[in-house]
Amino acid sequence: MSGRGIEVAPNLFIGAVENPTNPPIELRVERVARKIAAGAEFIQTNYIFDLDTFKTFMRRMRDRGLDHAIPILAGVGPLSSAAAARRMMKRVPGLNIPEALIDRLDRSRDPKREGREICIELIQELAVEPGVSGVHLMAFRREHEIAEILERAGVR
Repeated sequence: MSGRGIEVAPNLFIGAVENPTNPPIELRVERVARKIAAGAEFIQTNYIFDLDTFKTFMRRMRDRGLDHAIPILAGVGPLSSAAAARRMMKRVPGLNIPEALIDRLDRSRDPKREGREICIELIQELAVEPGVSGVHLMAFRREHEIAEILERAGVR
């Protein structure tokens, strides 16, 4: 854009995003296949709170052999309250946070601590899900909690 030539080609690692818990799941798997065909070298997902739906997505990815095609990073993050979870669902298209998690936050005396616990549990569940290569931890305005979450989740 500046008018200067590029003398050495940039070395890029091309990623793509997907929202695997937004129905229909079959469409999400097909979209990932098209992104891989277009040159994506890894997939990063939106927040994963609905493990059952995500596991269905991953099973269908495995059925098509896409789990070995490129790394899949599952998006996770700590919720700060039930109200925050409800706001996120309204503002983030396709985001699904199970009512059981929202109720758990609502019943907690310390919702931020409970949100960390939920995040830790999700990371531990995702770590053993076949085809998941890692997580992308998004801790908006809670960056100071990242080390504790990763350490307690057993991430090295």
